[in-house]
Amino acid sequence: MATKRLKERIGRRFSSILPVVEWLPRYDTSWLRLDVVAGITVAASVIPEGLAYASLANLPPETGLYAGLMAVIAYFFLGTSRQVIMGPTSALAILLASSVGAVAGGTTASYASLVIVTTILVGVFAVIAWAFRLGFLVHFISGSVLTGFSAGAALYIMSTQFNKLFGIESNTSGTFFGQTFFGRIWDTGTHLAQTNPETLAVGGVGIVLLVLGERYVPRAPNALVVVVLSIVLVSVTNLQARGVDIVGSIPSGLPSLTVPTIPGISTVSSLVPVAGALFLLSYVEGISAIETFARRHDYRTDANQELLADGVANLAAGFGGGFVVGGSMSRSALNDAVGAKTQLTNAVVALVLVVVLLFLTDVFTLLPETILAAIVIVAVTGLIDTSAIRQLYRVSTGEFSIAMSALLGVLTVGLLWGVFVGVVLSLLVSISRVSRPSTHELGRIAGTDHFVSLDSYPAATTITDVFVYRVDAELFYANADRVRADILDRLAKRDSDVELVVFDLASSPTVDFGAAQMLAELQQKLESRGVDLRFAGADAEVVQMFETTGLAAKVGDTKPEKPVEDVIDRWRAERSS
Repeated sequence: MATKRLKERIGRRFSSILPVVEWLPRYDTSWLRLDVVAGITVAASVIPEGLAYASLANLPPETGLYAGLMAVIAYFFLGTSRQVIMGPTSALAILLASSVGAVAGGTTASYASLVIVTTILVGVFAVIAWAFRLGFLVHFISGSVLTGFSAGAALYIMSTQFNKLFGIESNTSGTFFGQTFFGRIWDTGTHLAQTNPETLAVGGVGIVLLVLGERYVPRAPNALVVVVLSIVLVSVTNLQARGVDIVGSIPSGLPSLTVPTIPGISTVSSLVPVAGALFLLSYVEGISAIETFARRHDYRTDANQELLADGVANLAAGFGGGFVVGGSMSRSALNDAVGAKTQLTNAVVALVLVVVLLFLTDVFTLLPETILAAIVIVAVTGLIDTSAIRQLYRVSTGEFSIAMSALLGVLTVGLLWGVFVGVVLSLLVSISRVSRPSTHELGRIAGTDHFVSLDSYPAATTITDVFVYRVDAELFYANADRVRADILDRLAKRDSDVELVVFDLASSPTVDFGAAQMLAELQQKLESRGVDLRFAGADAEVVQMFETTGLAAKVGDTKPEKPVEDVIDRWRAERSS
């Protein structure tokens, strides 16, 4: 019996680490056609975007295909979302290029090696976060910060593609703003005379076709169609001789194990914050898509398991000669739109990429680089959620200001520091909210024993000699003093005949030691004024904290989950006896 239970525990643990073991045996074969069609359709998007994002990351084009292949294989086995597709993304590619490029110092060989090291570090960070079950931390990054950061990242990424789109040489190192959005805009504007007309024409037509395709046939492989048309155009014209740059030779074959040269301690220390920012961005991008489609289709995902999936995908991409990967909202949305049902679509995408890498890489040799720029520019426009920005402006000027701060942070200091600006803003917002919780004086609904907020129900009545108070948050050291001051201020505005304060803890499931000390001081202050303090609605753990600190003995009659009305009745009974 003990052996059987041990096997069951091992089996459950194994299936929790490898979700494919759980869902694949229960696979509904009626879904197979939908998953295969979705996989082929998504692969048609993964191929051109993989090539484009490799260019964005200043890497050989095949690395984008390697990264996409390793990512979808890892997610097939480890992912919990049925619609999400992992792979290279524009934001990750440009953050990688700008940050690791600065560490590499312009050496191509060193840069390629450092990219692999950084990608592996991202995977290690994600696996460590999974081991410590830190998936909950992503919820501390506010939606307003993400809205502003995404819009800023889109504009920043667009600016990096202007030189390829216009066919001009970029040199932002001498500009006042340097390698920032404004520096690139200035550099492009001052070199417009050097524009290659043929390059701009090909890229401009590519953008038009991509936009029209997204609008009128959103489920079609529009990027792949534009890529094929541009290759045909270059092959039958002399555009290459007229200065239109092409991708060039792409080696065929599957990725092989790549073991990077381990750099020195100082270099690794420089890469750690870069990898940390990439890990945050990779996980946030992925979990946003994961939660979106889980809510849409009403199924559960596991935020901690997604850390493992993200980590293994990046480890695989690093050792497979690719670069940093994450969950792609655009490709996941396409996957969902064409009817994908399960993670099997990732396996189909992997098979298509294997075929391309083995037999079809020569097809992309004549692909114009301006088309890759067009694909990036159109793809990142989806990161700018104008409706969300307008809603923030209408609903909350504070949230709108936070979003704009994140946006400007990306545009002025770049994506790397923009990530940290976003994280810091999110933490400050969270700290501000928990340190300034919503507080209410409560009144009784006529004819009942229910006490409600006077702010929401002005018709509720107060009791002449009783003040009932509630905090809609946990009580801990950061908000304890503010709550104490709020109670005393509210009491000062009430008539002097208040003899009892009832603190309703129904909305405060935890009270830490610092807050318990504050309540003990409050009890002493109220007692010196001839006012009693009682607690209602306290959880068992809160009551235990009060007993441990001695507060329960001072106030008396502190029991778990006691209603406000019972506390008042008990106090009156004590006074009359």
